[in-house]
Amino acid sequence: MPILWAASIRHLLRHPAQLVLALVGLAVGVGTIIAVDIATASSGRAFQLSLRAVNGAATHAIVGGPQGVDEQLYVELQTKDLAGVPVNPVFAPVVDGYVSVGEQTLQLVGIDPLASAQLDAARTDQSAQTSLDSVRMLAGGDPKDWFVRPGAVVMAANTARELGLTVNTKFELDVDGRAHPAVLIGTISDDQPGYDALLVTDIAQAQEWLEVGGRLSRIDVRVPDGAAGEAAAARLATRLPAGARLEQAQSRAHQSIDMTAAFTTNLQAMSMLALLVSMLLIYGAISFAVVQRRRLIGILRALGVTRSEVLTIVLSEAAVLGLVGAALGLLLGSLMGHGLVRLVSRTINDLYFVVAVNETVLPASSVVKALLAGLGTAIAGACLPALEVAGSTPQLGLRRSVLEGRAVTLARRLLSASAVLAAASGLVAATSGRSLFAGFAALFLLLLSAATLTPAVLRLLARGLARATGTLSPIARLAFGDVAASLSRTGVAIAALGMAVAAMIGVSIMVASFRESLRAWLERTMRADIYVTAPGPGAGRPERRIDPDLISAMLAAPGVTDYGMSRRITLDLAAGPIPLDAIKLARGGYANMVLTVGDPRVTWTAFENGAIVISEPLAYRLQLRVGNELTLPTDFGPRAFRIAGIYREYGNDRGTVLMSLPQYRRFWHDEAITALGFYLAPGVQLERVAADFRALARGRQLLFIRSNAQLRDLSMSIFERTFVITRVLYWLAAGVAAIGLISALLAWELERAREVAILRSLGLTSGGAALLIEIQTGFMGIVALAAAIPAGVLTALLLIEVINRRAFGWQIDVHLSAQQFLNALLLSITSALLAGMYPAWRVARTSIAGEIREE
Repeated sequence: MPILWAASIRHLLRHPAQLVLALVGLAVGVGTIIAVDIATASSGRAFQLSLRAVNGAATHAIVGGPQGVDEQLYVELQTKDLAGVPVNPVFAPVVDGYVSVGEQTLQLVGIDPLASAQLDAARTDQSAQTSLDSVRMLAGGDPKDWFVRPGAVVMAANTARELGLTVNTKFELDVDGRAHPAVLIGTISDDQPGYDALLVTDIAQAQEWLEVGGRLSRIDVRVPDGAAGEAAAARLATRLPAGARLEQAQSRAHQSIDMTAAFTTNLQAMSMLALLVSMLLIYGAISFAVVQRRRLIGILRALGVTRSEVLTIVLSEAAVLGLVGAALGLLLGSLMGHGLVRLVSRTINDLYFVVAVNETVLPASSVVKALLAGLGTAIAGACLPALEVAGSTPQLGLRRSVLEGRAVTLARRLLSASAVLAAASGLVAATSGRSLFAGFAALFLLLLSAATLTPAVLRLLARGLARATGTLSPIARLAFGDVAASLSRTGVAIAALGMAVAAMIGVSIMVASFRESLRAWLERTMRADIYVTAPGPGAGRPERRIDPDLISAMLAAPGVTDYGMSRRITLDLAAGPIPLDAIKLARGGYANMVLTVGDPRVTWTAFENGAIVISEPLAYRLQLRVGNELTLPTDFGPRAFRIAGIYREYGNDRGTVLMSLPQYRRFWHDEAITALGFYLAPGVQLERVAADFRALARGRQLLFIRSNAQLRDLSMSIFERTFVITRVLYWLAAGVAAIGLISALLAWELERAREVAILRSLGLTSGGAALLIEIQTGFMGIVALAAAIPAGVLTALLLIEVINRRAFGWQIDVHLSAQQFLNALLLSITSALLAGMYPAWRVARTSIAGEIREE
């Protein structure tokens, strides 16, 4: 065996370019997975640390509606004896909201240092991270400033450096469009993680800035671990007034993180596509290595080497390639992960919650995943050529024709396998219910169907064109005939490219369909001339409200003929946070709402009488129908509301509840308004009215004032940012396919070096030899596209009707355009022609005499 190993390695190293391309392709595939893991884990870790810092030592929290809970409840809990509660819980009040400092959004957390210190002291795990409950976290500041300096805040030292602030520096922060003076009295050490997105202040100061006098966002509670603590929490829950409820701190954190689950699952699936393509690349590399050594292996088999020994050698080589590729993928993924973190965190900030990611995290599980993925992909890709060479008789192992004959037979069998895979994909999609994993399994089966179809299509078209062009151009006949006769080399490369192009077409159609569906929905629903909203992050935050005096002034402005208004809050249900939009529409406004289930005349009449209407994502996720009831937590306790209709919406993948504004005000003590839509009289200039609104707001509250066109453009820009990551990932998959094509072409060119040299000795010029290669590669690009178009369209339907539906609940209309297929054409042709440039250059520079001398 050592002699066999040595001989095998010498032959393997004779063509380092082939090995390098295989390693690069595998490294990119593994690196893509690692980059996605780093991006999602880093964002999740930053959010978890932030939640841990905010929750501190609390085991539970007493929460209420959008206005929080009355601070009098905290006083009662602190001063009254809770008869029947087995142990005394420890309480601490908290007020939180979002503020802006410069261009950065921070979560403002108001605490009572004394109460929070008691909460922290109650913890039994003294080794746990110090929470924000203690003024001891101030570095370089006087703790007395917390109580005596107006606007006193502390923030993470890293955040202070980013904002250019030092201790005792005065600055302004923006809350709900209003500027407030603040002073940095201390910073939180960098060795205390989780505070990068937090701004901590005294609870009274937070109430003043957020204008929630007498209200608390929540009351943190700590009970001991064990049965006594559980009994205390259960007893406490029964003593709370209507509208207040006790929740576990950990469950609230999990609900927030679960909001991003579908988003991160889609990213991971796209990264797996790159690895799937790289499997075909490994197959091509190992197959080429086997072909190059077929004479040596045949001789060794004739001398007594067993099939199992040959199989062991080939698979061991693949294992080494897999491990090296995985190691390189770890390094590459770490580099790509830093860039992907910014894209992922930006999307999470746009769609879910505010998170500041200042450090990247590589989970240990991802390292194991990388090693297993690299090793598994390499061995899976090498199995077929290894079994093929090990199963060959010694005599046949010396013949290239045997390999090509087997390739043709395999292509025919793969044609049947393609139909089976396509049928299996449809069967899995149709019978798997709501399983997102099964949806992705169906997607990969479909892409594999495209890959297995491509070699047979390539051979059929190549032979047909060889016959058709035989009398027109000998070079063309030679080019196409050689492609058909070298299916063992060309088939795998074109399968990888076809799979990547099919994925690109599918994703492009899905993104374009989503874009057009969103655009049509925005044009249908946003009919007011001017929209005015309270500024700030988090559309469902209670602090986002427009000054009531400003509302009255704007409604009285010249040119305004009608208006609609809304209040958005976020309700915490058992299924997670759900936005509620309380609306009062303008005359005829209901006609702009797109109902997917329900008779508009019946639905909107019931809506005005107290029923609710829910969005498609919410209906799909909670399996709700018209006529069902949905229980919502109100200020009077839980109330069941009948569902009168389901409407189309793309603004939130968690789903939204619509309620009439009078009904909302009946059950929640909240008179605030988050947004207004104004309709202007004919002939009134929109710019003039918008300028009047800005003049009214100047010095009172900064408002976002936009026309319907501007608001639609903003929505579309957020949409485009969201899908940047998807485009990056499928371009990486296409890059792996292009590497695979270069690898296969290089292997093919090395095998045909003597053949081309003979042709050149017979009069074929170096330019003609290079043209021969480019014709072949361009043709393969066209074949990849031809096979990929039907698979790509089916992929798009699967993405739209199955995966997006199961992940987000959206119903998207399919939109096809010539541009989608033109982009795929450019990708396939360009990739093929670029991949052929280096082999063409080598062919043109080949020494004729040297190659013929070897012959």
